[in-house]
Amino acid sequence: MQKNWHEISLTKIYSILKTHPNGLSIEEANFRLQKNGKNVLPSTKPLSKKKLFFSQFNSPLMYILLTAVVVSSFLKHLSDTIFIVVVLFINTTVGFYQENKANKSLVALKNMIKIKAKVLRDSNEKEIDSEDVVVGDVVILKTGDKVPCDGRIIESKNLKVDEASLTGEFMAVKKDIAQKIPEKASLAEQLNMVFMGTIVEEGEAKLITTGIGLNTEIGKVVKLLKETKERRTPLQKKILTLSKQTAAFILAIILVIILIGHFTEKSFNDILVASLALAVSAIPEGLLPAITVILTLGMRRIFKQKGLVRKLIATETLGSVTVICADKTGTLTEGKMQVSDILTSTTELLNGNFKGILQNKNSNGVESHILALKIATLVNEAFVENPDQELEKWVIRGRPTDQALLIAGMQAGLYKKELEVQYPLIDRINFESGAKYATTYRKLNNKKNILYALGAPEIIIEKSTHLDIDGKKKKLSSVALNKLLLRVDNLTKKGLRVLACSYKEYPLSTKYKNLNELREKTILVGFIAIKDPLRPDASESIEITKKAGIRAVIITGDHKLTAQTIALEVGLEAEKENILEGKEIDDLSDADLKEKVKFVSVYARVSPSHKLRIVKALQDNNEVVAMVGDGVNDAPALKIADIGISLGSGTDVAKESADLVLLDNNFKTIIKAIEQGRVVFGNIRKVFTYLVADDFSELFLFLGCMIMGFPLPLLPAQILWINLVEDGFPDIALTTEQETKGIMDEPPRDPKEPILNKPLKKWMAFIFLISGLAAFLAFLLFWKIFGQLEKARTMTFALMCFDSLAFAFSVRSFKRTIFRKDIFSNRYLVFGVALGLVLLFGAIYFPPLQKLLATQPLGSIDWLMIFGISLTEIILIETAKKLVFGFKKIK
Repeated sequence: MQKNWHEISLTKIYSILKTHPNGLSIEEANFRLQKNGKNVLPSTKPLSKKKLFFSQFNSPLMYILLTAVVVSSFLKHLSDTIFIVVVLFINTTVGFYQENKANKSLVALKNMIKIKAKVLRDSNEKEIDSEDVVVGDVVILKTGDKVPCDGRIIESKNLKVDEASLTGEFMAVKKDIAQKIPEKASLAEQLNMVFMGTIVEEGEAKLITTGIGLNTEIGKVVKLLKETKERRTPLQKKILTLSKQTAAFILAIILVIILIGHFTEKSFNDILVASLALAVSAIPEGLLPAITVILTLGMRRIFKQKGLVRKLIATETLGSVTVICADKTGTLTEGKMQVSDILTSTTELLNGNFKGILQNKNSNGVESHILALKIATLVNEAFVENPDQELEKWVIRGRPTDQALLIAGMQAGLYKKELEVQYPLIDRINFESGAKYATTYRKLNNKKNILYALGAPEIIIEKSTHLDIDGKKKKLSSVALNKLLLRVDNLTKKGLRVLACSYKEYPLSTKYKNLNELREKTILVGFIAIKDPLRPDASESIEITKKAGIRAVIITGDHKLTAQTIALEVGLEAEKENILEGKEIDDLSDADLKEKVKFVSVYARVSPSHKLRIVKALQDNNEVVAMVGDGVNDAPALKIADIGISLGSGTDVAKESADLVLLDNNFKTIIKAIEQGRVVFGNIRKVFTYLVADDFSELFLFLGCMIMGFPLPLLPAQILWINLVEDGFPDIALTTEQETKGIMDEPPRDPKEPILNKPLKKWMAFIFLISGLAAFLAFLLFWKIFGQLEKARTMTFALMCFDSLAFAFSVRSFKRTIFRKDIFSNRYLVFGVALGLVLLFGAIYFPPLQKLLATQPLGSIDWLMIFGISLTEIILIETAKKLVFGFKKIK
């Protein structure tokens, strides 16, 4: 049911919705809840545990393993089938467990931030979950409440609503029961309506619920989200490409084997056995569970830094970020106003340094500053909700501007409650955006009343004829006025909001009809400048991003001067050519915008559609984009970005669209997450190199033996034992590596750079030749020396296991040699290698495993030969590593 509720009379609304000013009955509300459903925004439904489990099989490598299971079963190779099934089980179980745990964490977060709503049921006030609000409910709103639905106001008192989460506008909007609103009025003009997800900043009201869930203004944004396609992360693209390439390579090798078998007239079964063995040896079975563990460990480390990763794969994406787009309010800034400057005719107080000025009121200019703060305290509408509690526990309600003025007054020792007793209120005019000023008329003493005024400088100055100079009245000259206005103009250019304050005394007998009549020939006291302060660590965080080669970009709905000021304060480039407004974006084609985003660092007065275009333009320039936001208006851009980051205090819609939720709302947490993301990719690269180099060495061995007409050097069960058990424990241990020193001093990777880059390819080519040739020659040597195929296979099996365990230490770092003092510093790797050795000896000396793996016991001479060959390989591999990478001395 979607109508123009803002233009319909209340009487007609009651009739259409079949409700009453006293609300619905409990019975009727329950009926509507059952009929129409809960008041929730549709979100992506989490996969059931069953679907989540089976989704782990959706990978080309898994398809190959499943094929191997079928072929192995068909050929009745039971031990091979069991091993492959175990591999599949480990992959799926680890992936399922971790992703399910992440989903549960998100659900827990959502439950923590569930909001309540006050409604009238059977004419009585009742608090319920906001999701149980139904159309026709009468909802009661008070200061600080989050609006649970769209609704038409039926009663209001000084109601002001912060609609920033919906419109992006920082200043609150005054709402009332206005009846005559044009049919085609915009959201900002629908002053008799309130909208789901917005915040009551001041006042109270009752409303009749006209829309819930998808039938709200937020619901329209959700529909936009559904139309926005989600991009694959860089890691997903790399793994998918790598999987396809590996699958194609394996199929090609199998075809080669079939051709070799055909020309050598071997039986079809022998060909299939050889093909299966090669396929299994070429597949890096440990890669998938290792990647899952790496991502999970990264996710946990980020969680310890107060960041909740919603999607496991996004952990790595953080490490490849090249651009961070942040809405300054609440991200780089604290999201709350603060008095920064007070200007009077004599002196100026800067940077909110108001403490103790009461004790120095005899100093030049201080008396005027005290008067300015007194006016600001008595005129504004903010209040302390719990003044009886300790100071640090006070909760201040009201508009951000009024809160800032009240706090500044308290810092100077001026307390509103005490001043209101000293200067009793007679009359007042509250601030309105149209009038741009507020006044209070109070009793000064037994002979006089006093008028205090606060508002826009041009409005206050217009009615001022004199200037206050430390309590003395002086006629306002054009010279003095121009001097003050010049200073005000300088502050305004910085993006600060400037207010002027004035006063005038009247006899007790003064008569008036409207308080505005008394606001004539007032005495100007000075100006108060207000800003939204930076977070203490914002500049430091931006500096770290610069060192890391990451561009920080401000995207905001605020005025360009305000955004420019913040940009300059945090150290971003913010000259004229670096700033772009929403109206300018509208005039740019996609191609022109693509060029503009290369050097623009500040975007002001933007809408949700502008944010989408900016993110897409950056991505068209091959940037990996992180979008930071907290409002409903940020959600579409959060979803399409490579990594969406929502503040923990943000809206539910923003959190649902994000990949990372900042639980502490701290920009620095993003830096820590990016650092962990880089560590994650480094560890993925190490594990991949370890598994692929090792597995493809087996491929060299097999191809050599097939071409030379030799028997299979290893049986399928032995290959699976090497890959799963010997590789499995060290590669899982490698996931715990933490090479963080200097990692944020390096530029981001090229988003197109594969896991296997050119230096790694070169090193792996050396490994392929060194290890593969060593294994081939060793098998030939053992076979010829001992004349026993089973013993030759056993010794080759032991050599390749030992090589795998030793190579794990070599791959710990691409920057340092294996021959160093701290080579055993990773206790998990030491344990994994030790466990691998135990399993290796068990495979050779434990009878049941001997039977399963077709091995036989080895003597001390055999082990000395194996150790000597392996040591020679490691020396050659380390020499090749130094040639390719060069070793760095890390302190």
